[in-house]
Amino acid sequence: MTQNAGNQALAGQMQDCINDCLNCHNVCFDMATQALQKDANNVNYINTLQDCAEICLTSAHFMLRSSALYGYTCQACAKICTHCEEMCNQQGDTDCANACRACANSCQQMVKMLAI
Repeated sequence: MTQNAGNQALAGQMQDCINDCLNCHNVCFDMATQALQKDANNVNYINTLQDCAEICLTSAHFMLRSSALYGYTCQACAKICTHCEEMCNQQGDTDCANACRACANSCQQMVKMLAI
């Protein structure tokens, strides 16, 4: 693979990851809003959704501005999304779990490409 092809692959993977992060942010934010209306006492789940939404947005922003540190936010995002996915599955929120899984996978791929 030539250097240019490698850069194009990284750029394509990054755009996919940004899209997955933004989608996960929206889904988790919406789910947190719904969970607050249904059962405000489910604090751990609501906080996890909010944390996941926040790290997803942060990771997307780091990548959008080509921060030299985006690998670190992707690494954290992958872990938090995996945790959130498990909680969403326990709550029966399949759409949220799917968005979290997609984002975690994309972020893990970015970390692998950076080899951090």
